Amino acid sequence: MNTELCRRVQSILERGIQEQKIPGACVGIYQNQKELYFDAYGVADKETGRVMQTDALFRIFSMTKPVTAVAAMMLWEQGIMELSDPVWWYIPTFRNKLVDQDGELVPANRDITIQDLLNMTSGIPYPDRWSLSQKKMGEFYDEINQRLSTEHPVDTQEFAMRVGKDVPLLFQPGTKWAYGASADVLGAVLERVADKPLDELYRDMIFRPLGMTDTDFYIPSEKRSRLAQLYAWDNEDGGLKVEPDPHLGMTDYRKKPAFFSGGAGLISSLRDYAQFANMLAGKGFHAASGTRLIGENTWRYMTTPQLNSPQKVGLDWPQLAGYTYGNLFRVLEDPFACMTNVPAGEFGWDGWTGPYFCVSPGDQTVLIYLIQVCGGSTSDIVRRLRTAAFGCLS
Repeated sequence: MNTELCRRVQSILERGIQEQKIPGACVGIYQNQKELYFDAYGVADKETGRVMQTDALFRIFSMTKPVTAVAAMMLWEQGIMELSDPVWWYIPTFRNKLVDQDGELVPANRDITIQDLLNMTSGIPYPDRWSLSQKKMGEFYDEINQRLSTEHPVDTQEFAMRVGKDVPLLFQPGTKWAYGASADVLGAVLERVADKPLDELYRDMIFRPLGMTDTDFYIPSEKRSRLAQLYAWDNEDGGLKVEPDPHLGMTDYRKKPAFFSGGAGLISSLRDYAQFANMLAGKGFHAASGTRLIGENTWRYMTTPQLNSPQKVGLDWPQLAGYTYGNLFRVLEDPFACMTNVPAGEFGWDGWTGPYFCVSPGDQTVLIYLIQVCGGSTSDIVRRLRTAAFGCLS
């Protein structure tokens, strides 16, 4: 191990734990698909004092989206579908969609395509309270959560069909960027394209070839004790409080779900996600297993920014200053805009429950930071880790 790298990472994480920003974390750093750092800090469960281990399991939420993107690229590369295909070819309720235009519903001026789903330019929202479209999505997610423990939970196909039928778009397709449930609809499309459930599709195409034995949409009973507790910051009392499942239609992960969320549903571990991230760093090739998932030209398309200037206006999150977006990845365009020493071209994503990863393809550097604190992926700890790692490895 790089002694200075170890010292920096240890100092940053111990400070974060001392300041009670996180109870614990797992961190992996790689270059040229070789492990440079792999360790765990703190506790996985504050209430029981269970120590964080490197094989801990994490709800990775939106770090599921890059997996969905790779699966889509694989099916596209195999000639099974086109990125220009209208979504309604696979999910019929997306034909003749309506758009929420200041509370008035008007016809969409074109079909949503698979590429729109990958770029978050579809107009499909996440739940919120600001528009009719977001409120309709919120009502549907409430129903999903209410039906989780019934005999008729919402499954992947019903999810997509109902979004197509009941939830108007935020804007005309392709005109803007807005973060939403596009990847969940894409998961349903991939099921139709491949004619198999999404969990089987990911297992056959990605997890098994890369040796990802801990990644799935649920946790078998023999692994349940490895799941890290989920926390959120308590704004009233300060400190971290336990955050109960479910959220966005996720279960408590003790049983196989009906809804395989292509946008947020996976559980994974540091070792497992490192296999996936290193495959991305290798431009589609995973050295440890000798497996190529996608060709280099396909990888190049997948990691190339997709948004035009009008679409970029919606990408206004402070933590994404200097970034653009495409194919369910953020892509760094201007390091100076976000005051980072990470080279342009870095890509990756993070999750609501705190996990974060980035890949710098120029030098095949990978950073993975796994925690279970809601919103923690945008914290100062992430920025410090990135700066420390890329400063050491430059």
